[in-house]
Amino acid sequence: MLLHAKSPLSFLGGAVFSLFLLYLWRMSSSGFDIDPYLEGKASQKVTDSNENSSAISNETITEPVVEKYSIQDVLSNSTLGFEKILAINLPSRSDRSDLLTLAALQTDIELEWMDGVKGSEISPKAWPAHWNTRTRADGANFTLGELGCWRSHMNALRRVIDEKWSTVLILEDDADWDVNIRSQLAMLAERTRTMSNARHDQSEWITDDTPASNPYGNDWDLLWLGPCANPPGPEGSPTFPGESGSQPHWVYYASGGMACTSGYAVTQKSARALMGYMVDVDRAVEEAMSSFCDHNDCILVWPGLIGSHKAAGGLNDNRNKDSDTGNVNAVSSSDGQGEYREKGTTGNVANSAILAALELWGTKRPWGT
Repeated sequence: MLLHAKSPLSFLGGAVFSLFLLYLWRMSSSGFDIDPYLEGKASQKVTDSNENSSAISNETITEPVVEKYSIQDVLSNSTLGFEKILAINLPSRSDRSDLLTLAALQTDIELEWMDGVKGSEISPKAWPAHWNTRTRADGANFTLGELGCWRSHMNALRRVIDEKWSTVLILEDDADWDVNIRSQLAMLAERTRTMSNARHDQSEWITDDTPASNPYGNDWDLLWLGPCANPPGPEGSPTFPGESGSQPHWVYYASGGMACTSGYAVTQKSARALMGYMVDVDRAVEEAMSSFCDHNDCILVWPGLIGSHKAAGGLNDNRNKDSDTGNVNAVSSSDGQGEYREKGTTGNVANSAILAALELWGTKRPWGT
């Protein structure tokens, strides 16, 4: 019998085939990674069975991370569950920006600043068409300070629109809040979501498993957190406890009658509507916003969670710290120095963030703390 020697090509083919089988065995005994997806938020890993290399029997897939309506998680951020917090401050009122900065530091809140506007700096050509075509109930005209306040809030709304922010809390520079603001807002968010759900079928209800980014629900155009002069809400309105034994807070849809704009929130959609509504006004900005709520969904908290801080200091004439919009002068004292407030105060706020910050960081001074 003749034996035929194998050609070099035969040996080469066998080697390649053996390497291929080795590759399959290696793949069947180890896992492999799929490229990350959804902007790097998650990756997918599939592990093959060690017992059967012909099929995938064990799959471990990490689901994409989705933002939830987790009240505690969202409110723990530095903007209280809103995309931004915008603070309006007149450059000339550095005293107010100082205090607002300290309050924000005390409660771990991040502020975006923007300059306020003085009414005296606005050209009459830029005044609203119907400005001062009506007077107050006492017959007086609205002031240049109130005109500047209107322009400042219009600029804030325009900033929201230009930046395309989804939700924004807008603060005036005299704003103050409780050191427990996050727990208060958590209770508020639970109630605003319940109010929102009551308007929809159960299939559309907002729960902690609902993908979204707004913990306060979606059925509001203006969330008025710093009102004044309002009565309690209608009977049966949701409430939550006040701080340190203070009266409960009512939460309800309001129409008209609101005053004070220390703090309120808007959405991208409602910022456009409110700016359009207030392009032409014949009254103070708070009255115009209150009128806006006659035709839109405004949720009001009463008493408010954000108050207007009355700072320590002189109150007479050009030392009046309380008003940039009115012509309010304190009655002079008998010594001719005018009225003086020894310590700041904030109405409806049980544990002022400003006063807590001053107590924590303020140094002992010869004239007090």
